[in-house]
Amino acid sequence: MKKVMVTAVGVGVLLTAGCGSDDSPAAEGDRTTTSATTTEAAAAPTPEGSAQPEIVTVGQAVENGGLTVTVTSVETSPAVAVADGSGGYVDRTASDGSQYVLLAADVVNGMVAPIDLSCGETIGTRLVDAQKQQFNVIADLGSVQGNRPCGDLLAPGTDGEVRWVFEVGADSVPKAFAFLNADAPDPTAVKVVNLSVS
Repeated sequence: MKKVMVTAVGVGVLLTAGCGSDDSPAAEGDRTTTSATTTEAAAAPTPEGSAQPEIVTVGQAVENGGLTVTVTSVETSPAVAVADGSGGYVDRTASDGSQYVLLAADVVNGMVAPIDLSCGETIGTRLVDAQKQQFNVIADLGSVQGNRPCGDLLAPGTDGEVRWVFEVGADSVPKAFAFLNADAPDPTAVKVVNLSVS
């Protein structure tokens, strides 16, 4: 729960900084996390002495406590390929009124311990759309084609690819991706990737 709240505050600072331009109220739904928390965080002033989150764009690397993340692409799709249990893959279609947002990223593990990109809790992630709604990754990220299965750890000093997948509303427009490193010296530091197309 702590990780979720920290990310909401960090994303709130992002929205205050002007990356979120749509002031329409967030719709309620089971795909989103607490929109009220986002709104309150966005409206609150930045605490004295705290820094604005570092914001980069797609293709730029950003470091957070020993982890370096480069979002290489972002796309929306009505379906995502997931493991079928027999060594193959099958398309999973988003539920009615929904779509998937797929963020491909390269992660460099500059820490002293291995991390699990698919099922671990080291990297806390959120997707924010133009309506300032926040979304969590799907539960079975390790089954997504191209991802490491759960338990296949990324060793220190190595890099690996991950596809973070979020189920969002059919009309949702991805605006920003935020992440924190729960194992960093400052586990509350949020880094942000602006997903808006200029």
